[in-house]
Amino acid sequence: MDAREFGILSEEVRKLAKQAPRLGWGKVQNDKTDSKLDLFGIRSYTDLEKSIAQMADDDKNYWRRRWFVWQCSRCDEYLFYRIRGVERNPNRKDKSWDIRINGTIEFDIKGTRIPTKMRKDAERLINDPKDLIHFYYEKQSTGVRYDIQNRLFIVHHSFVGAEREVYLRTAWKSKPKIYEEYVANINRIRLYEYNGVQTSVIFIFEREKGKVDYHICGL
Repeated sequence: MDAREFGILSEEVRKLAKQAPRLGWGKVQNDKTDSKLDLFGIRSYTDLEKSIAQMADDDKNYWRRRWFVWQCSRCDEYLFYRIRGVERNPNRKDKSWDIRINGTIEFDIKGTRIPTKMRKDAERLINDPKDLIHFYYEKQSTGVRYDIQNRLFIVHHSFVGAEREVYLRTAWKSKPKIYEEYVANINRIRLYEYNGVQTSVIFIFEREKGKVDYHICGL
């Protein structure tokens, strides 16, 4: 991805985020529904809508959510590897890492949110994310996407309303500075360990509507 592609794609997902509350997003991620469409062969939201036109509404919203989350992750990756000292994985099919920082630490980037049953503990998790990290690894999909590797979790959470996490995923004006601060301090950030891999967490949240805040865990 280059700056031009980022500009187009980031605007597309911002538009889709505005539709999210009324879409409901459909069912949870699963292999059965995933087998119905080659999502990674679709490069625009227009193409996605054409591909899912004949599907049931639940399936349509499932794929809208999957496409939205995937494209937000691609944008997040771009915002990292545009930073000096960060390189992207040249092998798109390699699931082991997305970015390498300073030629040493590699991370698979996962854009996510606080799960429903843990939202009441959001303040505690922002200050100490260990329980959240365990949840992400232990409760991840057991389907074809199951894997364990170094991960950088970018957790989006709104204290205003849970449904607003989609807007925080598309906070493209705020995210570049947050990621630049993360990379600049990588040698000072305490990483967490899980089952032999290293993990890091960045929280992007709002306490007031439209006011983006963040916390880099371990810094």
